[in-house]
Amino acid sequence: MYSEFNEERGIWVANIPYTYLTDEELVYFAVMQNTDGTVFRTPQIGEQKARLVHDTTPPKLKLVSPKSADLVLGKEQVVIFEVIDESALTNFSITLDGQEATRSGVFNQYLSFIVTPEGKEESIAVISMTDRYENTSTEEIRFTVKAEKAPMFMASGDYRTNVELEYILGLGKSANTSDITTVLNDQDHQLNLTFELGGDAYLKAGPVGLEVLGTLKDTVSVFDITEAYPNTLQADLQNILNLYNPIDFANEFDYTGEEPRKFDNDNQFLVKVSFFGPALTYQFGDQKTTFQKETIKDLGFRGTSIGLDLGFLELKVGKGLTDLGLYQVAWPQNFFGFQFAIKVKKAWYLQTNLSFISALQGRYTDLKQSGATSDIGTLYDLSGILPDQNMVFGLSTGHANKYFSVDASFSLSLYNENAGTIVDVNQLATDLENQGGPDLGTYVGYLDKIHAVFPILDYFLPSNGLVSGIVDKDLWGISYGVEAKVPKLGIQAWIRKTDATYKSLGSSLATDEFTFGSTVEQRYGDFSFRGGYSFKMDNIADILFNDIIALVKPDLAPTSTPTAADISNIVHTVQAGVDTPQHKLLGTLGFDYTFAYETTNAEALAKDAADAATETAIKTSTDNDTTLSHTGELRWRSARYKIGSVTTNFGAKTKDSYVTKHTVDGTADGTTFWELGYALSGSVNFSRYTLSLGFDQTWSTEPSSLTSFGYDAKFGIKETFFDTINFTASFDQAFRASLEAYKVTGSFALEKRLGLITVSTNLDVSFYDSLLDDSDDAITSTLTVKGVFSK
Repeated sequence: MYSEFNEERGIWVANIPYTYLTDEELVYFAVMQNTDGTVFRTPQIGEQKARLVHDTTPPKLKLVSPKSADLVLGKEQVVIFEVIDESALTNFSITLDGQEATRSGVFNQYLSFIVTPEGKEESIAVISMTDRYENTSTEEIRFTVKAEKAPMFMASGDYRTNVELEYILGLGKSANTSDITTVLNDQDHQLNLTFELGGDAYLKAGPVGLEVLGTLKDTVSVFDITEAYPNTLQADLQNILNLYNPIDFANEFDYTGEEPRKFDNDNQFLVKVSFFGPALTYQFGDQKTTFQKETIKDLGFRGTSIGLDLGFLELKVGKGLTDLGLYQVAWPQNFFGFQFAIKVKKAWYLQTNLSFISALQGRYTDLKQSGATSDIGTLYDLSGILPDQNMVFGLSTGHANKYFSVDASFSLSLYNENAGTIVDVNQLATDLENQGGPDLGTYVGYLDKIHAVFPILDYFLPSNGLVSGIVDKDLWGISYGVEAKVPKLGIQAWIRKTDATYKSLGSSLATDEFTFGSTVEQRYGDFSFRGGYSFKMDNIADILFNDIIALVKPDLAPTSTPTAADISNIVHTVQAGVDTPQHKLLGTLGFDYTFAYETTNAEALAKDAADAATETAIKTSTDNDTTLSHTGELRWRSARYKIGSVTTNFGAKTKDSYVTKHTVDGTADGTTFWELGYALSGSVNFSRYTLSLGFDQTWSTEPSSLTSFGYDAKFGIKETFFDTINFTASFDQAFRASLEAYKVTGSFALEKRLGLITVSTNLDVSFYDSLLDDSDDAITSTLTVKGVFSK
């Protein structure tokens, strides 16, 4: 190595890169020349040696940016540290709140990462470092997360325009046929117009913020435009006039002069006013709200909401329509709900919420009269559509700290699928008492007083369907559970029980199951490990009577003996997996193993059977099966190989199961078989050309099982006169003893961009041939021509 001397503050210095400072000593000599041209070498003969002192000091970090350990909530930021170390780092890892920071790097003596804090008052970064002398250190840096301090005055705005005209020609769609003439004569023409025209504006002056959003967005057949417009816009205007004043109860159900909505659209409008940031907000228009994931989660509605967030106290109230209704198809769906929560920073919270979601029928005082009809039902001609109603109540609490979090929740739903016959609430109480139910006279009196202040019965109308639901014990449903997380260890555990009759129209929740389990996911170096266990059981009995009432008042618990209808399927699942880091030559490997033990509770039920016949029926039920399966999945994805202008990559995976049928219909079986499958893929890119190929096969050793083969190919060309040209083809076969069916598909696509305009054409052709039933043979084709203007 050659290193030149340079004068620095009167001293001649030669810098030696650290890559040469290895082993135990540095061997060198120096050559100098004075002003008269005389050359000196030191030493005159041989070389000098300097003993290298190894770095034994672990690396340390010094925060450079931001200047203080403060981060802005919801904003992407770059955090930079100076690495104080005599040697360079050879390895490092960063976790942010228990998750790996993938957007990070080291440049010279600076380490940086990108973070976007969300919904937390504190963000914890754990940084582990190793230098070239194997000195290691780990530092934990705590950042305070604060809301961005907005300027006193701010104004912004934006707009968007998008118009798309699409022509679709379908051939052979109405019936299966392989006759070419019939296919060509079986034509379906569509000409659709899709458009979006909208904008938004934001204005802030001091503590007051105003946000306005409006969008006209729709997809409509050109042949239906004169019917859809102005009807769909008129319906939107009617919504605005009906909903803008949420406390105008006197005129809430007045539809005089209105027109029913006959076409859907995706129009949106929203006015949002905020005071002191999120402390107080008012919104009117199309919006979403969330109370609790089991009751109301990301529920979209058109109407009014008010929010109060003081940090330690939170209140949300919403009222409007979750479904705008459609002539002769669907009832408009009313929504009213509120949530109240108290918080002690991050340590503890308690919240409760109550919501009503029901078909919009009318005022209770009018509909309870004999022979009364719903004005909105008549307007929308919904005599053949049953109006439903739903009430959901939720309660949850939780605790969180830097080590773990625990959340517990309970929710109750009342769902009535037929609220068409409205009854007087006093008569309802009488009918229930006559059916052997409790005396609700006192509670009805309280309800009348509440209704006089807030017309709650207008949003959950008393009906004969409620009586039937109570008698049949399918009106109510309950869900409860606990969830715990340990972010630093990647651990999540849960237990939840939900009966079959629980239903919320404002959330999506798996019902009729009892489940518990735990999962763990951790990274060690660049390896990712995961594992877990879960228990799942279906056919869950009524929780109210079998769990709650049985605990509080055992004498009121159900006493019926079990039958075959009470059999529950039970599944125990154990999973484990690992993913390797990306290797520049070998790529990545992933492996997952799953053990599933599927059984029932038939044996336990049979022990409590009332008689021998019932016991036999339970044990020999077709639902009483026990199966064990071991499943392994191996995945490989190659690195990206480049040779000149040619790049390639490959992939392969296999998923195989070994299944044992322990019992079938309660009888010992012992049958075993394999379910096997694998897939191969590869692609080659050369200049403007791309070729991708794929093959897969699945089969089983189980008698009479199906074996399938699939072949796929795609060829693409870029940057010709057209921006993209794509050809795809696939060929699929299905065998048992011999070939039973095959399918051939192909497509051809072109796309050309001309500034703000994009034009594309796509042709799809499919041929299916069944060797077992000629009536299933079919040829279909679709031609799509599309033009898009977007800005």
